[in-house]
Amino acid sequence: MKQNKIIIILAMSISAFLAGSCNTDVVDKEEQRTLRMVYTDWSESVALSYLSSYLLEEKLGYEVTMKLTDVKSVYRELGEGKADVFTDAWLPRTHKRYYEDYSGEIELLGITYPEARTGLVVPEYSDLQKVSDLKNYPHPVIGIDTGAGVMHKTRAAIKKYKLNVKLLNLSEEKMLEHLQDSIKRRKEVVVTGWEPHWIFARYDVRFLEDPDNIFGEKEKIYTVAHKDLKNIHPHAARFFERMQLSEKQLNSLVYQLQLNSEDPIKGVKAWIGQNEYVVNQWLKDLAPERKKIM
Repeated sequence: MKQNKIIIILAMSISAFLAGSCNTDVVDKEEQRTLRMVYTDWSESVALSYLSSYLLEEKLGYEVTMKLTDVKSVYRELGEGKADVFTDAWLPRTHKRYYEDYSGEIELLGITYPEARTGLVVPEYSDLQKVSDLKNYPHPVIGIDTGAGVMHKTRAAIKKYKLNVKLLNLSEEKMLEHLQDSIKRRKEVVVTGWEPHWIFARYDVRFLEDPDNIFGEKEKIYTVAHKDLKNIHPHAARFFERMQLSEKQLNSLVYQLQLNSEDPIKGVKAWIGQNEYVVNQWLKDLAPERKKIM
């Protein structure tokens, strides 16, 4: 009887061992793969956020939450540890005032896009060539939300060039409606613009010359994160360090989401299908490891 009990116990132990060996649960140093992303309603911010969140969830095993807010709140939430990542930080100038407020709590992860710029944009057919040409411009400049970096610069340009022009604060969507309608009617229109943006892929538009360089030289778009991200989520941090897009890649990504505005993920998938090689380089060796199956 005693011998039978020993055999039963051994059998149970072996079964438990085999069950554990055959377990396919994720084995990873990160205790919990959850990530909180913040973004603004600017086209490239939406596109970069949907692309990265999709890849993090579908390829790297993260659970990602996304919060849409204004740019000032983006930096506050990162600095206070209420959010983890923002993929659309324009530095060193456009977002300087926000970044410096929380510079001790936020760190740069990687350059998402190396040649970004802002300014005033007009259709190619426009008679306007320079920002100073707006001195006698009879219509308002169509802008976006008042806290955006390009709006701060536009107000500075109006003051510097002594322009007698009104600046409208609208959503990006409303601004683009004005632009598209004006181009359709071949009318003069001036909007606050930035590149990357899908309008440069869709229309013949250009920046007005800025002789006094109020809008500044080209700058970079960074992914920024709360300072603890690398320690808590090293795989996500490494992914964002690698995620860099060329002008063509980012403009086409933004355009794909514009074409699929009702279903952004459909646009993301279409873009990934056209850029599999570069995406695979971002993801290489970052997927969660799993135990071997017996």
